[in-house]
Amino acid sequence: MTAHVPRFLTGLREEYGPIMRIPFGNQYAFVVSDPDVVQDVIIASSRRFDKDAQKVGPGPDDWGSTLERVLGKGLVTSAGDYHRKQRRLIQPVFHRQRIAGYGESFAKVASEAVDKFSDGKQLDFQEAMYELALGMVTRTLFDVSLDSNVASTIRTAFPRKGGPLRWEMSPIWKFLLYLPLPANRQFKRGLSNVDAILYEMIEERRRGSGDGEDLLSVLLTVQDADTGEKLDDKELRDEAMTLLMAGHETSSGALTWAYYLLGTNPEARERLHAELDEVLGDRLPEVSDLPRLKWTDAVFTEALRLYPPAWILVRRAVTEFTAHGYRIPKNSVIMVSPYIVHRDPQWWPEAERFAPQRWVDSDDGDPLSGHATAPGRPKMSYLPYGAGPRQCIGNSFAQMEGVMALATLSRKWEFEPVGPPPTRVTSDITLQPRGGLQMIPRRRR
Repeated sequence: MTAHVPRFLTGLREEYGPIMRIPFGNQYAFVVSDPDVVQDVIIASSRRFDKDAQKVGPGPDDWGSTLERVLGKGLVTSAGDYHRKQRRLIQPVFHRQRIAGYGESFAKVASEAVDKFSDGKQLDFQEAMYELALGMVTRTLFDVSLDSNVASTIRTAFPRKGGPLRWEMSPIWKFLLYLPLPANRQFKRGLSNVDAILYEMIEERRRGSGDGEDLLSVLLTVQDADTGEKLDDKELRDEAMTLLMAGHETSSGALTWAYYLLGTNPEARERLHAELDEVLGDRLPEVSDLPRLKWTDAVFTEALRLYPPAWILVRRAVTEFTAHGYRIPKNSVIMVSPYIVHRDPQWWPEAERFAPQRWVDSDDGDPLSGHATAPGRPKMSYLPYGAGPRQCIGNSFAQMEGVMALATLSRKWEFEPVGPPPTRVTSDITLQPRGGLQMIPRRRR
């Protein structure tokens, strides 16, 4: 198989069109990239498409996916009425005003990361962004620092270069889980260690005053408006694990790609620095600065267009349906790839070009300036956080986290990519450069 599956599938779309049938284990999967069909699958007829695509994979149905073993029945993996109930219950936790309160934490953690860079000393930038994202999530979710025992346990819990969490997209992943591999042993041991820490923190907060501001403490306070029911320990564990894993995996990838794109586009980078100098001067960014950091936000948004961390969404057709004249049978696996949709030249002129000006509402002489807001572009042509009833519940949290991190790091640093472009990617859980990404930090003069 190609070393860059998303790019390979994009090439197939260009050759065969917006509905493709590809081999998937002992059956076929349908890759859908037409925004109207995506709208139908993800939003309009979402109840006709089950989240649990693993039911149709090889092996017994009750084995469950690897993600389910880690996340339990959190919002990413749960389905049906249970998912709808939990989402209604948890949605208030991510109210915009509450999320704004975490902006200061984002800036402080990013500022601490800056202190670890050495001018001119090459580093694995992907690893640095993983550490940064993990620090921001543990600070806001658990109110602990990156050098705490909690963060250390999480950092080493699961195999990161392979293993069960990286096999999810393989048609034979269920069988791989039962092989006597070191990665499987590390996975089971790590899951047990993280579970122990999560349940310990839940117990501590139940014994406490109940006025904590971290997300775990807030989760303990939510209750059903009709029944008064609150989350039990298992539900709290599942949602906390979901926020933990989704938070640092996706953010680290998004920041890694954003800085790679800035490193290969000096004009965009210089415009970013000019905006930060004007808005921030020599201080850390604050949430109140975000409306003025238009170019910084555009850089992060455009990086998500080109490299959406959650590059593929998978569903199972509960009933037979027809799309573009193709009959798609019941129980078929349906794949919607934001990576493919975001690179469709019908909706994104010069789709392969990194052009933050698409997202800026001003005409600076570039034909793409302000083009992202042009009328006529389908809503489903841009979906880095998913869409509809399963859209990432923390999308505002993630966007603010990314922009605050970009602003904080770029105040004093720029990063120079080393070597050829990353032509190999890992595309299992999130989209990351395979083997890391070497960069050289340069202190701004």
